[in-house]
Formats: sequence, structure tokens, C-alpha cells
Amino acid sequence: DQNLAAYAAARQLSKREAEVLRLVLLGKDNQNIAAELSLAPGTVKVHVHNILKKSQKANRQELIQDYWDY
Repeated sequence: DQNLAAYAAARQLSKREAEVLRLVLLGKDNQNIAAELSLAPGTVKVHVHNILKKSQKANRQELIQDYWDY
């Protein structure tokens, strides 16, 4: 969780984006993330899009690799 906080701060992620990122790192898809956080799947999609944009990654695989490299 400490690494996640540092990564999120470095990428200027919002608190909610950091929560979504944690679940992405656990391999959850948008539907499962939406259910776990009580959000609409479309909202999760927007958060994931914003996370990818802020981290300058093209997809979840690149994002996860960037996180572990960090």
C-alpha cells in the first residue's frame, strides 16, 4: 500500500483513481471493480482511462509493468 501511495502521488492520481489502480493491479476487470467500489462500469472505464493517460501508458499491461518497475 505504501508503494501504491507513492506511485499514485508521482502520477498525480486522485484518491479514487488510486483505489481503481489497486484493483487493476489485482487483475480485476472493469465489471468487478465497479461492483467492488459500487460504481457504474462506465465510471470505472473513465477512471482507468485517466490513470493510463496520467501514467502515459497505452494499456493495463504497460501500466502494471510500470507500477512494478517503479
